[in-house]
Parts: sequence; C-alpha cells; structure tokens
Amino acid sequence: MKIPKASQIVIITDETVKALYGDDLKNKLNANLIAIPDGEGSKSRTMKAKIEDEMLDMACDRDTLIIALGGGVVGDLAGFVASTYMRGIPFIQIPTTLLAMVDSSIGGKTAINVKHGKNLIGTFWKAKDIYLDVHYLRSLPKEHIVNGLVEAVKMFLTHDRESFSYVEEKLDAILAKDEDALTYLIEKARSIKFKVVKQDEREENQRILLNFGHTVGHGLEKLSNYKIMHGKAVGFGILFESKISQIEGSLQEDAFQRVYRFMMRLGININEIDYNEEEIWKAMLNDKKNRCGELMYVVLDSIGKASYVNALNRDIFKTAYKELLCPEIHLDNYLK
Repeated sequence: MKIPKASQIVIITDETVKALYGDDLKNKLNANLIAIPDGEGSKSRTMKAKIEDEMLDMACDRDTLIIALGGGVVGDLAGFVASTYMRGIPFIQIPTTLLAMVDSSIGGKTAINVKHGKNLIGTFWKAKDIYLDVHYLRSLPKEHIVNGLVEAVKMFLTHDRESFSYVEEKLDAILAKDEDALTYLIEKARSIKFKVVKQDEREENQRILLNFGHTVGHGLEKLSNYKIMHGKAVGFGILFESKISQIEGSLQEDAFQRVYRFMMRLGININEIDYNEEEIWKAMLNDKKNRCGELMYVVLDSIGKASYVNALNRDIFKTAYKELLCPEIHLDNYLK
C-alpha cells in the first residue's frame, strides 16, 4: 500500500474495525486514529462535527490525509469530512466490508443521514485511491456478506445477466466466503460501477439505474430507524420494484419469480416487513431521488437490463404491496 506524502494521517474507523485492524494500521503508519460507534447512527451531523473538532485539536492542516478504514458508514462519513475540512483534503478508502468493496467506496458519494431520510446531506468527493484486500472479509458474519451481496446483485440485475447467473450458481460458496467466488463477484460488480460512474459521475442519467431497489429500501431503513441493515432493506426494495415492473408490464412473470427465489435463498423474506403500505409510501416521500414532487423508481426490463426511471404510481404501489404481503397471495409457491 503506497501512502501519499502528508503532514499528518488520520485514520477514521469504527470500534469493531479498530480492534481488528485499526490499531495495527495506526502503528504501521504512525497515524492518528478516530473511532466512531458502529452503525448508521454515526452518519450524523453530530458525529461529523465531533470528528472535525478532534482534527482541529490535532492541528490537522490542508496537507492532512484521511484514511477511511471500514464499511459504507465509515466511508460515507470520512469522505464527507474530507470534502469539507479546510475546504477539501485528500482521503483514501480501505474498505473492510463486501458492501463497501463492491459499491460504496466507488464513485465519490459522501453523505450523512438526517431525521428526514438517508443520505440527504452530502457531497461528491472522490477518494484518491481505494485499496482492496479480500482477507478483510474473513471476519465478517454472514449477515454482512448478504448485506454487500445484495448491492452486487443490484448491479447484475440491472447490467449483467451472466454475473447474476454466476451468483445464483455459486451462492453457497460466496456465503461460505470462498475467496475465488468473492474475488469474481467483487471484480464484476466494481467493473460495472466504475463504468457507469465514468459515464455519469453526478448521477444525471445512467448512474440513476444503480439506485434499483433503493427507493423502497431507503424508506424501510428510515422506518426501522436503521435497524434493518442496508442490504436487507435494498433486498426488500428489489422485490418491490421488480414486482412493480412486472405489474406495469416491463418485467416478465418468470423473471420476477427468479428474483423472488434468489432473495428467499438469501434469507430476505418479504413477510418480515411489519409496516403497512401507507407508512412505507410516506417514508419514501423525502427520498433524494424524487423529482418535481414525484416518487421515482428504477424499472427492471429483464434479468440484466434496466433502461429507465419512472414516476411511481400510488395505486400500482398499493397493488404491489397487496400482491407481495397479503396472506391470500402465496408467493412461496415460487419456491416450488
């Protein structure tokens, strides 16, 4: 790992990663280290200000380098701090979760959450470099592998049918943290993300398609006060937005069934949702993807292809909710 010249190095990480890897890296680099509590609750105005105040106390200047060591929460928060501290200082991403490796470390999005919703305050600020080491994934529990896998699957469903088929076939190996399977998964997902970001850095057209599942997913995260993990919430969102696409006639029924079966294999069971249709709809109204007062979602055309974003009709959303969650609709038949 080549570290650029800096007046100081500040590692930002969470408490779990600090114990596993942070202290060792701090000693190797002779760096300062700031550890935040685990979880989405740390992506806040309060925590951002706390980090900035600590850096000011350390006399960090414009030549300071931030290293974001951790998952998506750490990367989003550390990147946001880097983008505004002294009007912008460099930072490096060292992702330690599958979600950060395949998605959140790429593309320069930084953000915090507020009471109105997720990622509503932030900037675009690219990392100077991203260092990957699949060995970090050895310490991840299964639920965190699933958390990142859903983000990779989102990219495959919208851009790469062949890779989705690979994940279907190799799912057991991926969940068992087989390094070859994980390496393939990470490389394919990252290549899609890099290509899309290069075409549309500021999310004005093609990059919007990578929000598939996130309109409903972010609403569910907000409703649960972020107790539902991001990947699982997006998994629920993928089921909703696939169902909506099927109801509207864009997605074939057999393709929806294939998506449903795969999510069930991941343990993402739609029947676990405890919120009614009106609660979910209201939670989505402040989503940053909305345009001109309309709720927007990504339309799935087929496995491996999403071509446009559409305004979400309330009646169609009600129908999708009913077909997914009402007892008389036996979706478990799709598993047969």
